Amino acid sequence: MRTGPLTYGQTSVLRSLRVHGPEHQAVANLVSVWAVPIGASMAQVLDAWFRLVEAHESLRTTFDDRVQTVHPLRISTIPVVELPDDSAVSAHQAAAEYAATPLAVDRDLPWRAFVAAVDGEPVYLVTIVHHVAADNEALRLLEAQFDRLLAGESICATCQPLDLAVAQQADPPAHSVPHWTKVWATVARQDRHPDDNTERRRASLYSVPGLAAARNLSERLRVSVQSVLFGISALAIARQENREQVTFALMAANRLDDRWAGMISSLNQYAPVVVTIDESTPVDEFLRGTYLRCMNAYLNACYDIDLLEQQLAELGTPESDPTAFAKHFNFLGAVETEPAPTSPLLSGIVWRSSTQRTGPNLHVAMAVGEGVLIGVGASRRYLEGELPATVAAAIEGGLVEASDGVSESLGRLSLRPIRQI
Repeated sequence: MRTGPLTYGQTSVLRSLRVHGPEHQAVANLVSVWAVPIGASMAQVLDAWFRLVEAHESLRTTFDDRVQTVHPLRISTIPVVELPDDSAVSAHQAAAEYAATPLAVDRDLPWRAFVAAVDGEPVYLVTIVHHVAADNEALRLLEAQFDRLLAGESICATCQPLDLAVAQQADPPAHSVPHWTKVWATVARQDRHPDDNTERRRASLYSVPGLAAARNLSERLRVSVQSVLFGISALAIARQENREQVTFALMAANRLDDRWAGMISSLNQYAPVVVTIDESTPVDEFLRGTYLRCMNAYLNACYDIDLLEQQLAELGTPESDPTAFAKHFNFLGAVETEPAPTSPLLSGIVWRSSTQRTGPNLHVAMAVGEGVLIGVGASRRYLEGELPATVAAAIEGGLVEASDGVSESLGRLSLRPIRQI
């Protein structure tokens, strides 16, 4: 058994969950559905999972307010759930019940799992992992290792979270917390604690022309696709609110250091970016500036959230929770699957409801494949009626319009939708 301090990422996750209260901690449960290759036995699937648990200490760790404790491997019973068919949709539906209950990571291991079977044959391994133990990139790494184990290969962990925590304590970044104390003075109060418990729902669309436009802008301006997507999203929200400045909390992966890039843990931290909208600014200049602000935020995104809270209080800007932002932007990387040719995502809007009633009241999430998946999740108080769909379509329209290069300034840039809403 090993004990030690939390990493910055682990601390940030635990602090960010305070806003949800004890009744809504299941928001931290991340669901994965991993396909089992034909011919793999139930015993092989279970053996592969416990080899992952053995290799990666994060899956054998309990977490309290400031300390993590790594436990020895303990083999436990993994249930088998029979599905009506072998579709991933059925597996996700079965997972919903398992994910609805919070994981008590202060006393229990940060995961639960089951094997989804059809007529007794395993078709998926379904895991629910607490966000403090793994972020989305870690889950992708775990899935790849799961596949390798079932193919007869071996795996090993090159680094562990407790090693990172010790390294961060020994050599904390000197520049990050001072950077954020300066940023805090420019963040508008309406972009902080939303205190909004109304229903959340998400409007999504999939746009091939939108991604082509973003890539064209990226190549022309020599900036990242992600920053282009974020810049047009910030513009759409600023216009919706009729404001000249908005702040989004970007989700930083914090995997730039090769020593920790392959680690199974949560390295994510919020990196707020303040975006100023001056309608006279040239579109290209705005997008280049947004890229630089994003890069600056990402380069300072590994920081001690507790130290930031302490220093803000000393500077006369007390914050009960520096992780609590009203607006989130998350670039998720690659889409899980391409939409079917007949999917309404391609020509219209797909709505999804949510049981979440706490935390940010705006969450813009994007992923890319052959197109860009644009999702605008919002509370009913923040974006009433069908406004989430309006904003998603405005982002798509703005990308295409900006790529055409006709609009000289932001004031002339139209966000007119190119699809029916």
